[in-house]
Amino acid sequence: MTLPTLINDKQNKELEAAFKKSYSLLAQVTQRVILEDYGGQIPENKTSADLTQLMDSYQKYYIKSSTCKRNESACSSVFPVSRGNQLEAFLRENYKTFSGKGTPAVICNDGIMATVDGGFIFFDIGTAAESTYGTIFLAVDTNGWRKKPNRYGYDFFMFQISSNGKLLPMGAEGTVWKENTYCSKTSESAVNGYGCTSKALNDPNYFKNLPK
Repeated sequence: MTLPTLINDKQNKELEAAFKKSYSLLAQVTQRVILEDYGGQIPENKTSADLTQLMDSYQKYYIKSSTCKRNESACSSVFPVSRGNQLEAFLRENYKTFSGKGTPAVICNDGIMATVDGGFIFFDIGTAAESTYGTIFLAVDTNGWRKKPNRYGYDFFMFQISSNGKLLPMGAEGTVWKENTYCSKTSESAVNGYGCTSKALNDPNYFKNLPK
């Protein structure tokens, strides 16, 4: 086995470990938020005020976390932006699709939370102008934006919260972006990689077979 192969294998194992850790904590916190803050079923979320409430609930359970919401004009220095409305440009300029092709889509640009372990959680609610109106999306950057690869399906994973409060890995049944279309090694779709979360959870060889 060559040195580059060994290095790549090591990096992929680190990505897998970070993903499993981030997912486990996100699933636990989501369950607490839904049960303890929303009474077991999340209400319709259609406004920025709804998102603010949701982010505040998550922050309670992520100890020593910080948030930066879209309407904030002076975000903490732990964030890569100083104002919440800069998140869209930041995501577009710093992340790549799963295949590395095409310009990445910018979902989950309504707010961001920095966790104590260095990771980020991005929040989004579909607006009235979008086909995803009222749908809640979460994304995790498992190792923080300063650490590469900053690539959908590698260290950036999408989730969706169902109407009954379940955290769904994107790509699973009932989610917006399906695995068989949006987790492709060749696709140039702007959302390619969004559908990889379900596969990352269920395929034991997923991280071993990431595109080079």
